[in-house]
Amino acid sequence: LALPVALIAVAYGLIPAYASSYLVEAILLPFLALSLAAVGLNLLTGYCGQLSLGSSAFMAVGAFAAYNFNLRVEGLPLAATMILAGISAAGIGVVFGLPSLRLRGFYLAVSTLAAQFFVQWALTKFGWFSNDNPSGVISAPHLAVAGFSLDRATGRYLLSVTTVIVLTALVWRL
Repeated sequence: LALPVALIAVAYGLIPAYASSYLVEAILLPFLALSLAAVGLNLLTGYCGQLSLGSSAFMAVGAFAAYNFNLRVEGLPLAATMILAGISAAGIGVVFGLPSLRLRGFYLAVSTLAAQFFVQWALTKFGWFSNDNPSGVISAPHLAVAGFSLDRATGRYLLSVTTVIVLTALVWRL
């Protein structure tokens, strides 16, 4: 119990105070995103015994859904945006997972691989998802929680580490 508490103290105390913007943006934020993907894959593969090859597709659906909810629904709280984005990603996961329910073997892997290609195609084909940006790159609108701005590297880091800790704790309780 002492090690997780010490890690959380370092994550919330030392890193925001002393880490450079480069360290946060280039190393820690991608690490946290991949950590969350690993938690999801551990749940699916480790506990359920299923194999998914399209996890990044479902993460992309969640990211683009959060972007669009935040952009298009005025005054929607960030927590509601994240929950709706998770529901959107889960909905797409159900759509691609349903065909594999009555089959045996690695059909979920094949179905999620198809999701990977379909989601990538849809996100690049239809400009609405990226707010008609010709390069397909999206930039997050102003983010704030309880008046605390999350537009800087430290704010995005604190949001990310909190999300990873909360979702990891929920998965651990499963």
